[in-house]
Parts: sequence; C-alpha cells; structure tokens
Amino acid sequence: MDGGDGVEAVAVAALVAAQVPGSGIVIDPDGGPKEPLPQVPVSLRALARRALHRVTEDGSELTQGWVDRNDAIAWRQEVQLIRDALDTSD
Repeated sequence: MDGGDGVEAVAVAALVAAQVPGSGIVIDPDGGPKEPLPQVPVSLRALARRALHRVTEDGSELTQGWVDRNDAIAWRQEVQLIRDALDTSD
C-alpha cells in the first residue's frame, strides 16, 4: 500500500474506532475534523479493520523506512490500539 493511502486509511480507521462505544480511541480536536461526524454505519468497522491489515502487512510503505526504531514501534502500537477497538466492536 502506498504511504499516502496508508496514512489516510489509518486516520479513517481511527475516526471509525472513535465512534465505537467504550473504545478508548479519542480524536484530538485540533487534528480531527472541524465539524462533528455523523454516526458511521457499523459495516464500516470491518472495512476499517481490513484497511489496517493492508497498512501493516509486508510491502506496505508505512511499515518501511522508519529512521527511528522507537517511532516505528510506537506507530505499530497505536495502529494496534485502533485495530483492537475495531475487533471488539461487533
């Protein structure tokens, strides 16, 4: 997956996960949408999970090229938190 598409996929997955009751995913009001989002259909949760899988699989640009190993680990942990919120939502 291309890096730009991957970044967008993670952002959208976070927005979807933030709407899961009790998910613990919180969107920074300074970095999130300016207007409140409408409630997204539950069916988007499965699509968000698949997108996160593609973003983290071998060959995805976002998994490669990290200069700082600690940054790569922190990024993977954040993506896993989003994935966990989506996995427990059904």
